[in-house]
Amino acid sequence: MRPPAGATPAYGYIPGLDGLRACAVMLVLFAHLGFNHVIPGGFGVTLFFFISGMLITRLLLAEHEAKGRIGIGNFYARRAFRLYPALLAAIVLGTLAFNADGGITPWGKIASALFYYANYYGIYIHFGQGRDGFDPFSILWSLSIEEQYYLLFPLLCAALAPRLRRFSLTLGLGVLAVLLWRSGLHFNGASSDRIYMGTDTRIDSILYGAWLTLILANDTQQRWVRFSSGKLVQATCVLMLLASFLIRNDHFRDTLRYSLQGLALMPLITAICFTHAMQPVTAVLESRPGRKLGAWSYSLYLYHPIAIVLSEILWGPGSLGVGRIGLQHYLGFALTALVLSFALATASYYGLEQPFMNLRKRFGAHIVND
Repeated sequence: MRPPAGATPAYGYIPGLDGLRACAVMLVLFAHLGFNHVIPGGFGVTLFFFISGMLITRLLLAEHEAKGRIGIGNFYARRAFRLYPALLAAIVLGTLAFNADGGITPWGKIASALFYYANYYGIYIHFGQGRDGFDPFSILWSLSIEEQYYLLFPLLCAALAPRLRRFSLTLGLGVLAVLLWRSGLHFNGASSDRIYMGTDTRIDSILYGAWLTLILANDTQQRWVRFSSGKLVQATCVLMLLASFLIRNDHFRDTLRYSLQGLALMPLITAICFTHAMQPVTAVLESRPGRKLGAWSYSLYLYHPIAIVLSEILWGPGSLGVGRIGLQHYLGFALTALVLSFALATASYYGLEQPFMNLRKRFGAHIVND
């Protein structure tokens, strides 16, 4: 049995985290295969946001503890070497695949992907021009939110790292402010797309993960860990997540849904990663397939839309559902999309992304080979 991660911010492996990434990417992938009406793919993105906020805050605080400062320039260099090689390849392949079946890829769309404002491109211009089916650029809104967030967050972290309790309070007020802002926009007529893809309305999903890291860092008496270890607390959090999936009211979905999910994830991920309280779940997440899928999750996220477009060229727009192309064609579409997704993702991970690992290490990356 692998010991749980320590609550104090540190470098090193966090049990269950790769498995959680695997769950997130598979939710997204299967939702995009035409099951978005029954599979909460959007929650997969929320889970990615949460994990990112938790992990990167933990690493930045560990760097501050070890060196007495946070190297902002090195942080941005690490992000670029981690994200850009696969992103550039995905943009080229996505453009070729989309245009091959009659889609339109203007330079503005490409620029929005390169410079991380695809979320606002999607809100105000929209994806999918000229083609009936999936647009491989449409998933880049979430990466845009993350990178816009990380333009500023390391600066905040550097300023507040010496005062962890104040930092924690700031993040707690931040998630409340985003909820109030999101609610105000909704009740003043903002569209669901505007709220779903806006950085200002979705950034709290990352902040909840960052806030968890601060809560754990301040939890010297283990009160939060004991609270999160309780079976009643865990059951309540699972019910909160189920409610966030099942309640279809637009007012709820555009306002409280993301806050409810963030609050539920905080104790659950504490229990999974930092205690033995959910050991059966952690063990499943720690399985070899879970760790492998988690390692490939960024690649799968980037390349599965390209695989879907190529499969739609062969079988028809299966991403729009089984009823659109019939069961026989849909089975061919889904199998082709899955095989191509994993083929492209693993080729990118081992052939394109891994070679940049040493460059990231030069800028202070602590990469755990597990």
